[in-house]
Amino acid sequence: MEFVNTLHRQELLVEEILTNKELIVDYDRRRNSNREALSRLNKDMAKDKKVWVNLGDMFVKMPHDSTVAMLKKDQATLDTEISEARETMKEKMVELEKLEGKDGSRAKAFQLKGMS
Repeated sequence: MEFVNTLHRQELLVEEILTNKELIVDYDRRRNSNREALSRLNKDMAKDKKVWVNLGDMFVKMPHDSTVAMLKKDQATLDTEISEARETMKEKMVELEKLEGKDGSRAKAFQLKGMS
């Protein structure tokens, strides 16, 4: 029975890791489209005009400054969400490796931080 519970927990962890990977890819796509929109707004658009913005399933005409501020705020939110998802994925990898009977040292190598 213990073996079945361990296999079940491993399957759950693998599903959560794959879900986090897909989530990171989706967040990255949104971040890239926001980056493209910001560069387009800063490059070509007059700062005193209003611009059309797609919010979900509708278009809204908004002032240039508030649109840029909204996109920058969304970029910051996406950056934090991506880093949180990556940290969660690293923790789950360590837990998965421990469930597989290893010491978790291989997965801990991915938790290194860059020097600043």
